[in-house]
Amino acid sequence: MFDTLKNINWRKIRYILSWCISVTGLLVLMSFINAKKNGLDCKNIKIIVPGTQAFVSQMDVFGIIEENNGALVGKPLKYLPFQEIEDKLKLNPFIKQVRVFSDMDGTVNVKIEQREAVLRIINNVGNDFYIDDAGVKFPISKLYAPHITVANGNITERFDGKQDTIMSKTVKDLYKVATFLTTDSLWNSQVEQLYVNEERDIEIVPRVGNQKIILGDADSLERKFGKLLVFYKQIVPKAGWGTYKSVNLKFSNQIVCEKADSIIKKENNNKQHINTH
Repeated sequence: MFDTLKNINWRKIRYILSWCISVTGLLVLMSFINAKKNGLDCKNIKIIVPGTQAFVSQMDVFGIIEENNGALVGKPLKYLPFQEIEDKLKLNPFIKQVRVFSDMDGTVNVKIEQREAVLRIINNVGNDFYIDDAGVKFPISKLYAPHITVANGNITERFDGKQDTIMSKTVKDLYKVATFLTTDSLWNSQVEQLYVNEERDIEIVPRVGNQKIILGDADSLERKFGKLLVFYKQIVPKAGWGTYKSVNLKFSNQIVCEKADSIIKKENNNKQHINTH
């Protein structure tokens, strides 16, 4: 008998007993908390809308809740349809995620994750929409317009009002460029707009300078913007701001600059002047 007792793994048994006691204690505690909550009335509604953009306000959320569920304050917590409230709020196109839960003091918390726009698209028929940081299209707001990159031109992708992921390569490339700009304060402040030309190349409309900057597609963005930095730091100081009308960054290991018409005309006049003497 003693040999049998010696062979028992007492450490494992103590571990299992401790685990069972802990789980039992947790279940009892949760039952106590739920019982206490079920006996409470809603005392307050706390709406939390974090983020740097303002597509959704606390008043918007409060209005949706009241419209669909009436006043919550004063009602027993156990009768409040938290899942239904979440589902109704998720119908708002500017709300990405929502969580509704209550505290021990009777407060109902409504935590909103709103969509964060990184790009505004204006397509070739004037249909405009936003793209969020997850690559999802959503509609323009009549009350709020964030300061973000805008793209227009030869863009054929449509938006029918329903949340959907981006489909075309053109818009996917525009999204990549806009996302890249948000990570670099220098270029984010220098790029005023993106434009898609007839060849479906992406062009940059700069805030400083009037050159047409041809980016092409969204491949090798670090390299392309590095070449643009070379243009601004090394070429412009020597040649002057008005010397070139376009800067093409599409090609590997080179910057192709086209001179402005006024510079070409001036150079031709100088050649003629030299030839006549």
